Amino acid sequence: MAGHTVTHRLRGRGRRVARPRRPPIRRGALALLAVSLAVAGIGGLVVAGSHHSRQATVTHTAPGPGTAPNGTLRAVVTIAAGARPARVPDSFLGLSTEYWAVPTWERESSVLDRVLSLLHVPGDGPPMLRIGGDSANEALWESEAEEFPAWVVELTPNWLSQTSALVRHTGVRLILDLNVVTASPAISAAWAGAAEVALPRGSIAGFEVGNEPDLYSRNDWIRIVSQTIAASQLLPDSLSPSAYAQDFATYSRAVASVAAGVPLMGPAVATPSRGLHWISALLASPHPGLEAVTAHQYPYSACARPRSPRYPTIPRLLGESATAGMAKALKPGVRLAAHAGLAFRLTELNSVTCGGRTGVSDTFATALWAPDALFELLREGVDAVNIHVNPGKINAAFSLSSRGLSANPLLYGLILFAGTLGHDSELVPLHVAAAHGLALKAWSVRLRSGALRVLLINKGSRAATVMLRLAGLGRGSVYRLEAPSVRSRWGVTLGGRHLSTSGRWLGSPSSEAIVPSASGYAVTVPRFSAALFAASPA
Repeated sequence: MAGHTVTHRLRGRGRRVARPRRPPIRRGALALLAVSLAVAGIGGLVVAGSHHSRQATVTHTAPGPGTAPNGTLRAVVTIAAGARPARVPDSFLGLSTEYWAVPTWERESSVLDRVLSLLHVPGDGPPMLRIGGDSANEALWESEAEEFPAWVVELTPNWLSQTSALVRHTGVRLILDLNVVTASPAISAAWAGAAEVALPRGSIAGFEVGNEPDLYSRNDWIRIVSQTIAASQLLPDSLSPSAYAQDFATYSRAVASVAAGVPLMGPAVATPSRGLHWISALLASPHPGLEAVTAHQYPYSACARPRSPRYPTIPRLLGESATAGMAKALKPGVRLAAHAGLAFRLTELNSVTCGGRTGVSDTFATALWAPDALFELLREGVDAVNIHVNPGKINAAFSLSSRGLSANPLLYGLILFAGTLGHDSELVPLHVAAAHGLALKAWSVRLRSGALRVLLINKGSRAATVMLRLAGLGRGSVYRLEAPSVRSRWGVTLGGRHLSTSGRWLGSPSSEAIVPSASGYAVTVPRFSAALFAASPA
């Protein structure tokens, strides 16, 4: 294999080339969200949008709202009376990447481990890493040295050794995608069996059968594998919901013969709102071993034309369609899975697909989008999410290279979300009364200890003064997520600190002590920023 055991060669050429890596970018200040803050429970509310959630009530009337003496818009937040908290699932937030990225991640596993620790909730289950994506249907098991066509992502014994080292260093559990396009059930089962034997015992959380079958085009794949007769013969004539359901049963039997007891996942549809029939067809057919219904979700696409409603812009990314609307579109699929007694998992999530769009997917707007989107998904019943990190792409939360970590704004939003949670936490529904024109979102989480966290996200151009009317709590603290502007690609701070290329925090941590008045806790949230309030029982 001459060095790299996973290679992806230029199409039409015989030589192997490494995937391009984005050089690390020096970031300004990214703030640390105090890990010591344990929070339980989450509750969401929309303050300024037209969306009214079933767990939050939003009004634009007295008492309280209006314009404060300092010119900011006012909002009043209280815990919704009579509403039931919802438990946050363990290991809710995970990552996803491509097969070819694993060797680089393993070489930089010390830095990756620090990133994972920032996204991990203390006391939670192990971090989950899904490996697949676009590379899944190009990945073939190579047990012996041989020359593969240029389009193949080669999986080798050395790849398994590197992945084993990554698992041991970071403690992740894996979801491995199976190739259903250019491989047969027997070929994919041979790969699954090799992985089950070579990887640490119990480290495979599941095999995901396929990747985005609803986007399959035989003509597109013929162009890719045109020089490979064997692969061309394996290509399905078409993939329909019923055909996929039959394939799933076949793959299930093949995998069970070599990796008995390892759960299966599927159908990994790209458009779950329009592809609900893929889920229903799978559940209506025999599906032995299926433990989770999976799908992918990206509210916008860099492949869309500028006039399309799917074309990504910062105002759209900050709007309710990108968070609440996206989550509600998944509700029918979540219900189907729950009715079948199965979990519903997004094995890919990001703001913009097709690699992202410069000036949108790499800006501070993604840091404000991420925690709001994740809380909306939690509220709608999604059991777990894997943020897709395609190294070198514009929409990647981070990149790893020999120069270390390059942390993009999205990573800071993910850290903020994780820091709002805690072991055995609950989502606590809120009620908000807000002034007109205020684009504020608020989410609350309660820990087993009784400690409360309230995350305030101001996605608008007007600053807010928020009165938190919360009884039974003592002195509180406020940690802030900020950047020079919503379009900033660096200069992000969380609690006054930023991440270095080693994945460690730099700068002096800062927080604000806050003592309640007779009216509650007053928190100012500047335009295009977020603030995390934390307090323990009095």
